[in-house]
Parts: sequence; C-alpha cells; structure tokens
Amino acid sequence: MHQLFQFVIFSVIIYSGYCNSCKNLEVTSKSFTTQDATIVTNIAYISEFTVKCSSGSLSHAYADVEGVIVPVFEVSPNTFQVSWTEDTKNARRGQINIRMFDEDGYTTLRKAIRAGEDISTVSPLFSVTVNHPGAFNGPWLKSEFLAVALSVIVAYLALSSRSKLLS
Repeated sequence: MHQLFQFVIFSVIIYSGYCNSCKNLEVTSKSFTTQDATIVTNIAYISEFTVKCSSGSLSHAYADVEGVIVPVFEVSPNTFQVSWTEDTKNARRGQINIRMFDEDGYTTLRKAIRAGEDISTVSPLFSVTVNHPGAFNGPWLKSEFLAVALSVIVAYLALSSRSKLLS
C-alpha cells in the first residue's frame, strides 16, 4: 500500500511538471550594454526577454553565455533578465548568442558538463542575442596632454617673438 501511495505521488509530480512546461513559446527580447567605458572598469551586458507560452509557463530558466552558465532572474510575470560583466579590456563586440534552458535542458546541460562532453550539442529551449557595438574608451589624446602641448607652443612662440624684437 505504501508503494502504491509513493507511485501515485510521484506520478502526480511528474504529470504536473509536464503539464506546466512551456509549449509553443514566443520570445521577444531587448538588450542593453555599457556604451561609455571612460570611467568604468567593467562592461555590463543585460538581456531582458518576455516569454509567452501557448500552454504552460516557464518557471525557471538558465542561460549559457558562450560556455558559462549564468543565472536568469524573473523580473515580472513572463519577463526574465540575464546579466553579466566583463573587463573593459576583454569585452566582446558584436553579436553574443545566449542559449536559454528550462529545468530539463539545464539537467541535460549539467550532465554533459560532468561527462566532459561538448555542451554545444545540447539543444536550448530558445536563444536570444545581445548586440554590443563596443564602448567609448575616451579620446586618443587626453586633455592634459593637449593643454601641456599648447602651452609649450605658446611659450615657444612668445620667446621666439621676444628674441626677434630684441635683436
């Protein structure tokens, strides 16, 4: 009797998990990145996406950002956000592909990592892209250098004009 009770409970858990999974999803995303790196040491990447399911819902999501597993946070119902930072010297430019996984996909991904397999073979639930055009690191010549160079030029002109007038 005890085993029958455990089987019924296990079946209900499995069935509720299956019925609650997201089917026929529609994803819309937008991304934000740091554009000015003159006073910061890290570039921030943020991707916010909305997931609409025809049936079920996406309760937990996990992201693979080029081989690094990053947590995904639910910021409002059906809206999620993933973010990370990189050093300004190592920051990537262009399109960055983020593969998203639900709990089942994440389990498969963790198994592949433990087995030492290539994680790119694990198919994601969906993917979003972050476009980072690059960050402004400041002008080529610093204003202090320009001020010193300009003062040297003015001093040279003043001294050369003075020597011509006195001679």
